[in-house]
Parts: sequence; C-alpha cells; structure tokens
Amino acid sequence: MPKRLPRGRTLKGDPKLFYYDTQKASGEGSGAAGEPPIVLVHGATLRAEDWENIFPRLGTRYRVIAYDARGHGKSGRASSYALEDLVRDLIRVLREVAKAPAILVGHSLGGATALVAAAREPSLVRGIVLEDPWLSLYRDTRWRVDHYRRLRAAVDQRDDPKAFARALSSIPLPEPGPRGERTVGEVRGFYSVERLATYYKDVDPAFLDAVVTRDEPGSAAIADAPKRVRCPVLLLAAGATASALADGEAERLTQTIPDLKLMRYPGVGHSIHGVRPEPFLEALEPFLRRVRAA
Repeated sequence: MPKRLPRGRTLKGDPKLFYYDTQKASGEGSGAAGEPPIVLVHGATLRAEDWENIFPRLGTRYRVIAYDARGHGKSGRASSYALEDLVRDLIRVLREVAKAPAILVGHSLGGATALVAAAREPSLVRGIVLEDPWLSLYRDTRWRVDHYRRLRAAVDQRDDPKAFARALSSIPLPEPGPRGERTVGEVRGFYSVERLATYYKDVDPAFLDAVVTRDEPGSAAIADAPKRVRCPVLLLAAGATASALADGEAERLTQTIPDLKLMRYPGVGHSIHGVRPEPFLEALEPFLRRVRAA
C-alpha cells in the first residue's frame, strides 16, 4: 500500500471494489460534515494509486474516495467491461461508500464514466471534473488502439517478469512524451515503466479486449450525457497531440453543458494530474470551493 494513501477497504458485491477513503469506518476523518465528498475515477489500465500525487493534498481538507475499477488493481474481475458496467459500479460507490452527493473527478475513461453517471443520477452528483476525458471510446477506436493491443500481448507475458518488462518497454507511446520519448521504456518520472508494470500486471486481459471493441450502447450514452448534465463541470484538456478529446469535442461540450469551464494545457500529456500535479490542483481548488459553496 502506498504510504501516501489511507488503508484500503473493499466494497462487497459483484464484482468487489477496492477503495481508499480518508473517512474512517467510524465516520471520523477529513472533510466537514455536510460537505460533498470527492470521488476520483481513474483511467483505463490504471488504478486508484494513480491519484497518489494529489490524494494527500486534497485529503487534508476534503473527504476523498478513490477506487479500483472492475478488472483493475485489487478489485474483482468481471464477465463484462462495457461502459454500462463501469457506470453502475461508480453509482454503487456513490450510494454505498460516499452516501452523499459528491464531486466526481474522472480521468480519461473515468471521465466518460463520470459524465454518464452524472447524467443518469443527477441527485448523486454536485459537480464534475473531466480530465482529458476519452469520450470517443467505443465510437472511434483508432485512438490508442495499437497501444492497447500491444499492451494486451505484453500482459500475456506477465508471469515472466523479465519478458514482461521487455515487452512493456518496447510498446510505442500513443504520442511522443514531453522529452521526445517514443516508447514506454523511455519514459521517466511519474509514469516510469516500473510504475506502469505494477498497474498492468493486475489488469484483466478481458478488459483490454473490451476497450478496443465497439460498444454501441456505450457510445450512445456518452453522446447523450452532455445534454442531461446540469451540475457545474470543469473540463481540463491536454495538449492537442496528446489529448483523448476528438477535434472540436471540447467546444461541443462547452456549447452543450450550460455550466462548463474549459481549461487547456498546451504541451501537457494525457494525464495532467500525474505529470503536472501542481497546475492540476491550481485548477481544481477554485472549482471545489465554488461547488461546495453552492
């Protein structure tokens, strides 16, 4: 367990969901009574520990919950990984763990999950932070498909640590890194191959098959969700060459969601919170204060 995260717990169910919560089982912990908790929703192939750069900072003032999605980390594997399943899991976390209307912070696939959950259960969501959301998932599977297929092949070798490390290191990045890195093995800093190996070794291979498969109901749900969202939204867009947002998608969201603020991060990769935690928190804090005060 990372030292910067609280003791993990498990939400029983099908599948079981592993999570961290700054509020103790006794009800003691960070965050004032009556204030909305923050629920962090990670991206594809990652896990709750991916938020460890920001979890401690937020956890000193707010109640913060971060969970492993089904088929990731210490959560249970499942027979289906459609978007609908991920949305149901998030709603379970809101009802059974948060137990209060929450602010959702979703990265990549977690952003798409949060958006649909907020549209479906508006009474459970006070605000949403969409960090470079992967909204074209299940619709345009070209973005990162080769990366995930290569990753799927590497995961088949995870029982042999040396072969697994070699296979991971040779996978081309979906886009060049900030220092010109072109393969996973060249990345340094937060997303080193060592860190990614700890994430990927616990990903269900069936999830990797699902993530590059068209999901028409999932695509329709993502397309419909912005029309139904009425809570405040903060949209953080990565640099153009690294962003999961399709061309013009940020502008369409701005035109569709009544209360949306767009912030762009030129030259920053897809995971803003991982590689640029300070600018990420600088954007997040005013939004959290505004939603809490509303």
